[in-house]
Amino acid sequence: IIGIWRITYKPSILKAFNPWEAFDYLLIEKTRGFYQIGGVFLSVTGLEALYADLGHFGRWPVRAAWFFVVFPGVLFNYLGQGALLIVDPSLVDNPFYHAVPNWFHWPMVVLATVATIIASQAIITGSFSLVSQAIGMECSVPVKIYHTSKTIIGQIYIPTVNYILMILTIIIIIGFGTNASITNAYGVTVCTVMVFTTILYMCVMHYTWHKPWYMILPFGLFLIIDGYTWASNATKIPTGGWVAIVISTGFFIFGFCWFFGQLNLRRFLKIHSQTTSLHTLALRLGLSESNTRQNSNSSVNDLPIISTASRIDFHDEIDSESDDEDIDVKNKGSLPRVASQVRLVENVPIKRTSAISSYIQEQNNIPDHTISAVITPSVGCFLTSSTKHTPHVFENFLSRTHSVPQVIIFLRIEHIKSSTIEDDKRLAVKQYGEGIFHLTALYGYSENRIKPFDILTLARTQFNLPIPDDESKVTIFTPNETIKVSTVGWASWIRRWPLYFYAILKSLYPGAAVNIKLAPENTINIGILAKLK
Repeated sequence: IIGIWRITYKPSILKAFNPWEAFDYLLIEKTRGFYQIGGVFLSVTGLEALYADLGHFGRWPVRAAWFFVVFPGVLFNYLGQGALLIVDPSLVDNPFYHAVPNWFHWPMVVLATVATIIASQAIITGSFSLVSQAIGMECSVPVKIYHTSKTIIGQIYIPTVNYILMILTIIIIIGFGTNASITNAYGVTVCTVMVFTTILYMCVMHYTWHKPWYMILPFGLFLIIDGYTWASNATKIPTGGWVAIVISTGFFIFGFCWFFGQLNLRRFLKIHSQTTSLHTLALRLGLSESNTRQNSNSSVNDLPIISTASRIDFHDEIDSESDDEDIDVKNKGSLPRVASQVRLVENVPIKRTSAISSYIQEQNNIPDHTISAVITPSVGCFLTSSTKHTPHVFENFLSRTHSVPQVIIFLRIEHIKSSTIEDDKRLAVKQYGEGIFHLTALYGYSENRIKPFDILTLARTQFNLPIPDDESKVTIFTPNETIKVSTVGWASWIRRWPLYFYAILKSLYPGAAVNIKLAPENTINIGILAKLK
């Protein structure tokens, strides 16, 4: 409203809508105009915070907030300040407050202070969203994430990021001292982001959407504009812009090294994998051989159902990003309804295949398709991300100790898009032979405290699994990867230095799920040596 009021003092300010006015000004002023673009660019900074803060709501909330709130307000405000400066250039020291009537000066100070706090909150919450997405893409180490809303999945709080922002803010304020100095760093940062965004968008159009070049080239106009403004802002690098470059480069190296290391770790585990199908595990261990042969030609539909339920759609609820397929529950439409509302438990037939049998014989040199292992009177719970194969931690434990617990439980934890889930819909259980079970436990995004023993207790209550009441009698096995960078081969130091840095990060963040609460006295870490190169 104040901006519209000031526009009436000098309506000729509306000529600013004509792009030729800006182009003509740059042609006349030349060098001076080039340097002034860096200052003018600050008028559009802050837009990235709008997207980062509202991005998890989708594109339509961002568009609505921009076109109906932010853009009109900013546009009229700057036009009003420009009209005021045309009328009285001496007010250039602070045109924003000079545009306000005298009687509204102090209320505007209060309003501006509140707006500053809100804007800083947008930066903070936007940082939370970016880090959360980086963790999902494995470009950041896993950190604790708190979901502060049971209705909006994107409303989160990350303590680690909050403290990092606090420390960096204090250091920058003390180091720069004045607002004018900070603007030099801020302009370089935002302008660089816009340049990279334009380039990446054009790459997506070509490589992902497969758009023809004649549709992509017009976006080069935006790249020219971004490049010109970036060149103008680059002149501020010696006077403070270098700080932003150092910070952004540091975070890039951090994220790239973690992503590159995780990529190589997955490749190593895949190449050197000793995991096998859960269908053949009982056969390998020599468990229930008679039952195995009896059921080898039967289908899942012919097997006895221990317990069934009126169940929710398992595929729709799981937001799975694992390397395995979703759980396949058979006879979905014919399951009877019972009051307990628990999930289907299946006795899965053991598949005897010549390929796997030959592989086991070749690897272990043991006849009759079994391996030598001592069964210990205990319950072992192995954390896994697969629904069809044994985890690496189990295979390492078996190869080193040549023993298996009497009751083997493979526990997989999945998070769904709902905030919570009822206990009677939480578990899906399958049995792969005598004493071998696979559990998938569903948790909502707001359920932060996950205890494996509580899951096992629930499985015992609902499915009568042979799990003791005493937590000390259940051992949880978790993987502990140790990274060793190989110096043998053709790989150069350019390829090795990210792996060295990743090895340091991996030692600081070993990879245990941050939301899973494990009792140290009942947990055994199984080491996995990964030689990366």
